[in-house]
Amino acid sequence: MDDHAPYMPNSGIEYKSRPEEWIVRLRDVEMLAAGGGSLQQGQQLTYHFTLIALLSGEGQLKIGKKNYPMLPGTAYICWPGHTFGVVSADMSAAIIRFDLYREQSGAFTQLDGDSGQEGLLKEGAKSFDSGSRLADACRSMHAGWGSGQPLKRMQAQIGLQQLLLELLAASGGAADTREGLEQAKAYMEQHSSEALTMERLAAIAAVSPKYFAELFKKTYGVSAHEHMAQIRMAKAKRLMLHSGRKLRDIAHEVGYEDEFYFSRKFKKEHGLSPTQFMNRRKRKIAVYGPSVLIGYLLPLHVIPYAAPLHPKWADYYYDHFAADIPFHLDGFRQNYRKAANMDMLEEAKPELIMCPPGLEDWEKERLQAIAPYFELPEVHRGCWKNTLRSAADWLDERPEAERWITAFERGLALAKDQTAGELKDESVLFVCIVGDQLYASCSQGVEDILYNGLGIRRPCGAAFSGLYHTPLTVDQLSLTGADRIILLVRQDTESLEYWRKLRMSPGWLSLDVVRNGKLMQVSSSPWREYSPIALERMLGEAVQLFSGNCP
Repeated sequence: MDDHAPYMPNSGIEYKSRPEEWIVRLRDVEMLAAGGGSLQQGQQLTYHFTLIALLSGEGQLKIGKKNYPMLPGTAYICWPGHTFGVVSADMSAAIIRFDLYREQSGAFTQLDGDSGQEGLLKEGAKSFDSGSRLADACRSMHAGWGSGQPLKRMQAQIGLQQLLLELLAASGGAADTREGLEQAKAYMEQHSSEALTMERLAAIAAVSPKYFAELFKKTYGVSAHEHMAQIRMAKAKRLMLHSGRKLRDIAHEVGYEDEFYFSRKFKKEHGLSPTQFMNRRKRKIAVYGPSVLIGYLLPLHVIPYAAPLHPKWADYYYDHFAADIPFHLDGFRQNYRKAANMDMLEEAKPELIMCPPGLEDWEKERLQAIAPYFELPEVHRGCWKNTLRSAADWLDERPEAERWITAFERGLALAKDQTAGELKDESVLFVCIVGDQLYASCSQGVEDILYNGLGIRRPCGAAFSGLYHTPLTVDQLSLTGADRIILLVRQDTESLEYWRKLRMSPGWLSLDVVRNGKLMQVSSSPWREYSPIALERMLGEAVQLFSGNCP
């Protein structure tokens, strides 16, 4: 490819926003490297258009709920207001954040993905004509943007424009193959009851059957046959819980002519027969509101029938229970899309609904029209056990709650013995980065697990008693006298940008805890959630952090 040749977008594409009217503003260029170890970035919310490109090695990328194998010569676009995360065994990658503007009636309007770039800058994979050219362009932008020199930063801006132009003009290659693969996968979901052949699916993806089988397994982690079985089992579970139909009819509808073969396959997959599954899941309990409520049902051995799920805001429940929850409410920003979730509840027809206190009147009216609802009492300081008991009483499961609490307290006592020898009398401070600010922070969960539960010593001073969320500077942090620091960085663009700059600053690098390797990072999940399940997970992580077994 001639680097100086002009690129002309395909004239057959109808653009909702004319690209020649775009004003492109580069915001940041970040390089990720595993350094021979494991590179993992939990799902983060981005406020900018974000381009992710593989530089070396191999890895997996998740944009929203879609997984992508990272391929050389392919750029991956995430829209503003959406989430992405990187997982790799050994790789390096570039993350480029930028904004798009358009002049309209003398004013500049910021563009986002949802407002009209569907046919232009699609979210997902976009192939590049030359893998080495893409990697070189990313490295060049990183060097220029990070130089601090105005002309080199300007050159990086121009480099981004050239890169976007080439991406928009490029066609075919890996991205088209990926799109064909997605079409075949969607066809499987729409025709799961049919006897689909590998040849038929490969034809939809426009590749050979052999390549389709290899690419499907590499992309989604399971074979096409395994994925079809998963689709059928998920549909069967929904029908068993929702339709009241006979098992024979359900087996036939999801694609199994022999109901006994279906029963054997179901038991092998789930560890219990379809009849046992239906008996255990007779009660259709729904969750409306934040995903934290799920953490009060699971200790009672209740998997909700409908609940809010999202790979960022409810990642633990999404990863572990999505396949067992028939109706997925939208967990984006913890029930941000309330009306749509109400519509989903109406479709699910649950028997009972758990919700948080303080709902608006219109929400209560709609819930009441769907099913009886229970407002989980507000969790006051340290009283999660009483809240769990309230949920148990509502469901007539009080013995299960008491058994869970007893087991938790036993585990807490054991964890205290495990961590005492490692910590001795060292003090621990929990610190958060939110936006461009450091906070000394003690939430209910941190107090319950670290300070009250494990008996870890707080830093001295009245400022560090009780619950607090206090802004502080790096200099003030050094004066706290904390022997160890647990750091939580909120996963959004602004907070991550601040953390990248802070961790390279002389003041930060001179902190005793940093120089002595006593700084430990944790993720928002479970440390920003306050539920029995989250507390149990915090306890497990604390044991890893303080028993000398942290990887």
